Amino acid sequence: MTIPSFADLKRDLLSLESVDKKRVVVANATDEHTLQSVLSLYHEGLITPILVGDEKEIISLLETLKEEPKDFAIIHGNDDTDTAQKSVTLIKEDKADVLMKGHLQTRDLLKAVVNKEHGIREQKVLSHVAINEVPSYHKLLFITDGGMMLTPDLPTKEELLKNALSVTKALGYDETKIGVLDATENVNPKLQASLDAAELKKLSGKGDFAGSVIEGPISLDLSISKEIAKEKEYNSPVAGEADILLVPDIITGNVLGKSLTTLAGGKMAGLIVGAKCPIVLTSRGSSTEEKLNSLILAISL
Repeated sequence: MTIPSFADLKRDLLSLESVDKKRVVVANATDEHTLQSVLSLYHEGLITPILVGDEKEIISLLETLKEEPKDFAIIHGNDDTDTAQKSVTLIKEDKADVLMKGHLQTRDLLKAVVNKEHGIREQKVLSHVAINEVPSYHKLLFITDGGMMLTPDLPTKEELLKNALSVTKALGYDETKIGVLDATENVNPKLQASLDAAELKKLSGKGDFAGSVIEGPISLDLSISKEIAKEKEYNSPVAGEADILLVPDIITGNVLGKSLTTLAGGKMAGLIVGAKCPIVLTSRGSSTEEKLNSLILAISL
């Protein structure tokens, strides 16, 4: 199976006979866009919010949004550090299922997440997975990592793929098609990314990569266009059908992701994976829709 759009993902959730409401803890719930996305899913019966941060500010914002504060669990946080730690502790103690960043610095939240004594990191690597809905592509496109890892080496790329695969498997994908991106489909011994891609291809369907087909090196156009693959006489089950694109570095991932949203009219969601729970960690400038899509994705896992 594949998922065509965020709307389909949400429709699948709403179609369930009984919904196991996910408990979503919002770290510093004083950001209006974040709170609006949370309230949207709350009123549709999909989540139970836990709001952490300055209690007076949260209550004031809820009242501004015509909500009744007493209907929500609110936990006071003295400052960003305290708020981040209290939010992470709720996950660690199994009192919440999803962690969402509100109005605080990413570094403050991640510092609490990776704390060796009190944190919730479970995998070797925490990584960012961007999920894109692009009008010109027939299904959701997952990209990693354009948000966390600067220049991953081969072992780190293996961890990035494991994390991304954990997302598609949780969504019900029977077989995930992965393109390890490079400028061309031919191995170039002068490019480490090209050599890494060839090595990763050997892992296809093995061990932690069972249920996947990995192709690499492969160019972006061949990954997402069957027509171009046919013109170039390039045969691969990944050609024109990629579910996940593994980029060689954070610059490539960042540029590709922003190009899809700003130039191609795409919609995006983003998650941090590799922790005990999905972490919704969008930027403070993200729209309500992006935060909502990210939250829909998180509660679907």
